[in-house]
Amino acid sequence: MANTDIVRGLWPIGHLCGGEIRASEYTVTTSATIYQGDIVELDAAGTVGVAEAGDATAVVGVSNGYVSSAAAGTKIMVFDDPNKIFGLQQETGGTVAAADVGLSADANTYVAGSSTTKMSAVELSSTLGTTAAQFLILGKIETADNDWGENCKLRVIFNEHRYKGAGSAGV
Repeated sequence: MANTDIVRGLWPIGHLCGGEIRASEYTVTTSATIYQGDIVELDAAGTVGVAEAGDATAVVGVSNGYVSSAAAGTKIMVFDDPNKIFGLQQETGGTVAAADVGLSADANTYVAGSSTTKMSAVELSSTLGTTAAQFLILGKIETADNDWGENCKLRVIFNEHRYKGAGSAGV
C-alpha cells in the first residue's frame, strides 16, 4: 500500500526520557511568518525565525503555532526540548527502509507552508547518511496506514540542536 502524502511539518509524539511534551514561549523575529510544525532557530537578537535546511546548532525547536508577518513582540510557543521525539514525513521521491534506522538527515529545502491549513511544508530530505545532520531516524510511526517507502511518517529526534550540541554521525 502506498503511503498518503500529507505534508505538515513536525509534530511531537513522545520524549526519549518519558518526560512531558511541553512548549516554551519565544518572541518571533519582526516580520517573520512561521507555520505550525516549522523548525525555528534563534537569531542574534534572541528572537526566533524559520530555520533553513542544514542549519546546525542554532536550531531551537519546532513551532507550536502559526504567526504571519509578526509585529514586534509577537509570541509563539516552541517545542524546544532536544529530547523530544517528533513525527516527520520523508519527502516525495525518497524511500526509507528499516535498515535506515540510525541514519541522519536534514530537513528538505525550506518552502513556506500552506496558507489554507497554516501547517508547515517541512519534510525529511531523501538524502540519508552517516555524517552529522539535523535529525536522527528512530524508526517509522507504527500505524496501519504507514509503511516503509516513499512518504513514510518517521520518528525522529534532533541531532543538531542549540540545547544539545553539534550532534553525532549516524550509524
